[in-house]
Amino acid sequence: MPANAAQLRFPAGRFLLARTKLAYVHLRNLISDAKRDRTARVAGYVAIWLPDEFVLLFLREGEVVNAVRITGRGAEATAIASALSRIPAEPEFGEIAFIEAPPDLLVCMYHTLVHPPEPWPEEVVPGDPRQLFPHLRGALFSGVVEVINRDTVNYLMLRDGLIEQAYIVDDTGEGRTEQLSRLFGPTVPRPRARVTQWPGPLTMPSQAPAALVAAYRDLIDRLYRELGSYGVPVPSAVGERVRDSLLAEHPSLRRFDGASKPEDPAEDQDVVTAAIAAWVTETIREALDGDDESAANVVKTAARDRRHMLHAAGFLSRLPWVIEW
Repeated sequence: MPANAAQLRFPAGRFLLARTKLAYVHLRNLISDAKRDRTARVAGYVAIWLPDEFVLLFLREGEVVNAVRITGRGAEATAIASALSRIPAEPEFGEIAFIEAPPDLLVCMYHTLVHPPEPWPEEVVPGDPRQLFPHLRGALFSGVVEVINRDTVNYLMLRDGLIEQAYIVDDTGEGRTEQLSRLFGPTVPRPRARVTQWPGPLTMPSQAPAALVAAYRDLIDRLYRELGSYGVPVPSAVGERVRDSLLAEHPSLRRFDGASKPEDPAEDQDVVTAAIAAWVTETIREALDGDDESAANVVKTAARDRRHMLHAAGFLSRLPWVIEW
């Protein structure tokens, strides 16, 4: 996906809010209504055009589950809270639209924005459908093919080399052959369509809730204080050393570096929970030199106030100690 994605049009269902000036819309009220109003609990995306970036919020059943920001450097997944914080309270510039879309389309959009495409074989000219589709059938390709033509982004979902679903901008309901002909345009020596591929499976995680991330930050602070009461000198130094050693396996721990205003992780709940559990386990083991009885007591004290939330998230079951409440 090019960095100028803000100038492109994506497939759409109903326009729940047509593109309008951001100053006319209270974004947080719009999102709250999507959660509160049963008829507004739709799958879709909110597109926000700002002077220096383009933000997409993805919703399932009216709940914002992920966000992507696109700048001149490209696209990246970003924490929902961070994406919302970039919207000024009284914006002088910017535009917004709220668009209903099938869940599969949202997955296509998210995945193709944040993951690099797979290169084509050198002998294939992907913009030429006479070469593209025989290649896909021969390779039994399963995944998504993105076709950018002029200002439109279109998606072809395939299974075993055959088109299973097509999401076309300005879909007129015409037959598949007519759709593809319009999508790729006339066959010329230098095709105008830009075509890229992403083998499946495609993913769009639901980000860990902000309240759970806050609970994990609080847990780490309490853990350090409790380890200090056991005579561990500078527990935070132990924790940071362990965190650094786990970054390759658990990249979401980068968002727990102790910065004054850290950005929340963009990964889903299970991924973040596994990372925090590994961090807590290794930190306690190193700090207490393998004393399992003391380790269980440290966790029990540090987690007591949030134990119900931590248990529901599956955090406590990932620890090697049995905590008796």
